[in-house]
Amino acid sequence: MTDADLAISIRPGRLEDVAAEAELHRSVEWCYDERATLAEYHDDAYEPSSVLIAESDGEVVGKLELFIAWKSTHGSFALIRRFVVADGWRGKGVGTRLLDAAEARAREQGCAFMELTVDVTNPEAHAFYKRTGFTEDRVEVIMRRPLDGEPHPSDFAARADPTTFTGEF
Repeated sequence: MTDADLAISIRPGRLEDVAAEAELHRSVEWCYDERATLAEYHDDAYEPSSVLIAESDGEVVGKLELFIAWKSTHGSFALIRRFVVADGWRGKGVGTRLLDAAEARAREQGCAFMELTVDVTNPEAHAFYKRTGFTEDRVEVIMRRPLDGEPHPSDFAARADPTTFTGEF
């Protein structure tokens, strides 16, 4: 079976996807990994249908969260958050299928554009987004002010090698 033959379906998220979502989050070392937190997140913070799930033969192989938002200068837009494809499934069309489904939903909602953020220390994702039609709008810097005298770098900041990482892709 070639990658083109893989049966990948996209569907709305469900509460029973929480464990699989948590595992996807853990696989990329995100903090959204606690089952209880995700279950509460599904119940209180948004409708589970704002999550799009990529599935192959009953296995959750990717996800993204799509929120409809508003900017006074542009009107409705779609905000993509927590977009991840399972290790072993990257490069097989899963991410593209999720983005296509998100775009279709955003168009149905009358959105003018889609927006997402990507960490500068993730050049693979950055290149994928550019290939799929995203362009850079602005660069933001997350700044932290320690209150206990410790630096508390994020996982990405701690892994970035300032002697080799140029910030260019």
